[in-house]
Amino acid sequence: MCLGESTTIRQWPPFLEDALNQRHTGIQFSVIDDGIPGITTSIILERIESNINKYHPNIVVTMMGINDWGTYMPYEIVTASRTMRLFTSCRIYKLTRLLWLRILTKVREEGILQSGKDWRHLIKIQLKEACAQTVSDEDTLKKAIELNPKNDSAYEELGWLHFEQEGKLEQAEDLFKKAIELNPKNERVYRELGWLYLKQGKLSEAEDLLKKAIKINPRNDLVYGAISTLYKEMGQSELAEDYAKKIATLRLKYYNYITVSNYRNLKEILGKRGIRLVCVEYPMRSIEPLKKIFEGDEEGVIFVDNEKIFRDAVKKEGYREYFTDMFGGDFGHCTDKGNRLLAENIAKTILKEVFGE
Repeated sequence: MCLGESTTIRQWPPFLEDALNQRHTGIQFSVIDDGIPGITTSIILERIESNINKYHPNIVVTMMGINDWGTYMPYEIVTASRTMRLFTSCRIYKLTRLLWLRILTKVREEGILQSGKDWRHLIKIQLKEACAQTVSDEDTLKKAIELNPKNDSAYEELGWLHFEQEGKLEQAEDLFKKAIELNPKNERVYRELGWLYLKQGKLSEAEDLLKKAIKINPRNDLVYGAISTLYKEMGQSELAEDYAKKIATLRLKYYNYITVSNYRNLKEILGKRGIRLVCVEYPMRSIEPLKKIFEGDEEGVIFVDNEKIFRDAVKKEGYREYFTDMFGGDFGHCTDKGNRLLAENIAKTILKEVFGE
């Protein structure tokens, strides 16, 4: 059973089944693709028991964590509230923030705080209305902007929606610029606009924005990855390598406590069921930070390293031959060629580590 987000669903799992069964080991493999776009490790963990009961897997393969939100903290700190991890990592958190904005805007509009009216009744009404609505993300975000034209997060989210739609890069650019205008300290928007410019071939503009993002938050590994990819595109291999080394150092020094906790909990759940856990690192990335998650408790975990094979392939044939975008900074969603390379490497590791092939 394969668990992950948009880099998993209908991506490498079908190729993995082919790769495993083409080795003629005498074992018939069935691969279940349980990837879900936008999913976090917290939601994956919440679903794991029901998935195990439904599919009865012998092996669980994970490539996950890129969608987790949370504070990047030193590796020495390992405790955190489970309730807060789940709450802040869930996409509902964003919708909750937008709803809260709507409530506060209504409170201001009606002067409830000044008049001494019972604002709790208003919250109940707003919650009821919000739950009754069945509008698209785009409509929700436009409504949020209408309620509060200074909401930079709503402009950012709407810009990202357009960024992912065909032929709407110009609208996305305008929305990202507006978000930056409203909040010059929002590092994410600099990164997202930088990605957009990279996609358009505006490399110097992309470089400028990504450097601004790093200045705001020197811990943002996604930005370092994007700059490393950018310099590869510009043919500046030495600078690309320098930033790649900075990424490796950063990821070994800091961790997202949500991801770490959920990986460890997953291992515990699977261990009790006698199910093997195969942890796959994203393409281009070092396996060491993933291994460090289980430091002192690595027994029974199989790691799949995808750094060297992808770096060598990209160096030889170019980034776009293996990736369709760069949402992860130093990697993106794979092309069929990339997914096949990924699946073959996973299959090779499983056959060697589990079946001794």
